[in-house]
Amino acid sequence: QKELPDSSGHKFGPESTQRKNMIEQVDRTVGYLRQRIRESGLEPNLNLIVTSDHGMETVIKTNEIHIGAITNFTFKDLDFELLDYGPNGLMVPKEGKMEHVYSILKNAHPNLHVYKKEEFPKRFHYANHSRITPLLLYGDPGYVQFNKGEHGFDNNATNMKTIFRAVGPAFKQGLVVEPFESVNVYALLCELLGITPEPHDGSLEVTKPMLRDPTDPPAPTAPIKTTEPIKTTEPIKTTELIETTTSGGNGEHRDSWGAAGMAAGTGRER
Repeated sequence: QKELPDSSGHKFGPESTQRKNMIEQVDRTVGYLRQRIRESGLEPNLNLIVTSDHGMETVIKTNEIHIGAITNFTFKDLDFELLDYGPNGLMVPKEGKMEHVYSILKNAHPNLHVYKKEEFPKRFHYANHSRITPLLLYGDPGYVQFNKGEHGFDNNATNMKTIFRAVGPAFKQGLVVEPFESVNVYALLCELLGITPEPHDGSLEVTKPMLRDPTDPPAPTAPIKTTEPIKTTEPIKTTELIETTTSGGNGEHRDSWGAAGMAAGTGRER
């Protein structure tokens, strides 16, 4: 089965009815999961985190960038390219062709950004790996090929931000936190599991304010009314006005909500 709601966003676009219906289905599923956690008596001992790897941007057909149509560019100057999917591109120019290809593409399109590996913006946390090619390309939000919805754009773009929701004995209740980069989620998970994290680009200090002091008494939880439908559309807004919906419960229980943006290209989930 295809990854959902990601695949419906690619096929129909992030603002489409098909994707919104899928978001509602996922929301109901998370609501059911929370209901069963309560009914099973696991709530005092179980932390639940709901997040995702990216958001999504609507792609306009006229915003396609066709690399092959750029003046003086030819694929014959490349040993390898990966350009047929999404807003990003990878290129390995043939020996002696690096500067030639770079100079042709650098200013070829106002919405296409071309970098040598060593000059790629550090905030993407992307270009240090040995497998990354000598030339990297990415388009501005909305400028891609083929799909009606896409991700992988500049991680500073509003629609590349995603969601973060957390509930459980380790988290404070009724808390809305500032947006943060998703690279910090790994350290949080390691803290909750009591394991030592491997070297990474995130920090536990970013998410620590949402954690309860273990010496504090547990907060009371609202009982679930199973005879009533689970509400799934209560809007939550952060300081950056990233819209989202609550997942599950009966509307009586607010938990630690936040908003996270991926460190390397991530949109707003709605």
